[in-house]
Amino acid sequence: MKLILPENQSEITLEQYQRYIKLLERTDLDIYNFNRRKLEIFTPLTFKDTENITQVDFEFCLNQIDKALNEEVDFKNRFFLGNVEFGFIPNLDEMTTAEYVDLNKYTNTPDTLHYLMAILFRPIINKDNFNNYEIASYEGTKEYFELMKKTPLSIVNGSLFFFINLSTELQSYILKYTKEVQKKAGLQATTLASGVGTLQ
Repeated sequence: MKLILPENQSEITLEQYQRYIKLLERTDLDIYNFNRRKLEIFTPLTFKDTENITQVDFEFCLNQIDKALNEEVDFKNRFFLGNVEFGFIPNLDEMTTAEYVDLNKYTNTPDTLHYLMAILFRPIINKDNFNNYEIASYEGTKEYFELMKKTPLSIVNGSLFFFINLSTELQSYILKYTKEVQKKAGLQATTLASGVGTLQ
């Protein structure tokens, strides 16, 4: 039997990754059966088939899968699913309230990553020769969330890394701004308490 193994995260789908996360949460499997289930997720092998491969091949497959899962990835703002090209939200400053609320709703668990991808990436409806593009307007996740399960894991992880870094920067900026406002408010309160600026 010829096995096709993922060489990198672009050859692993989000759906496979979500199944793997579920496997990691199980406590009823010994290491051997855990690894058999792992092979079942990332290769064409059935669970029964995994009993019949050699130990050398068994270990090789597991090592190759781990290598692919641990690969470092870069952020890519465009990718194809079938014949449709999807693009990352081109201007986060223009994010709608609906997008923002749904992003916060779906960032808590790997189970909902396909919903998150359906918010961050939408079909490109217009583009120019300078890599600028326009995506379809946001109308909820219902149209694309199932399709997004087929998103390459490299796209998912790259966009999450970008988005989390952006969120961290924004939170840091907001925290700094809040401290400055509180400091200024405290200074005004102290000034008023000392009588400076009191109307005669």
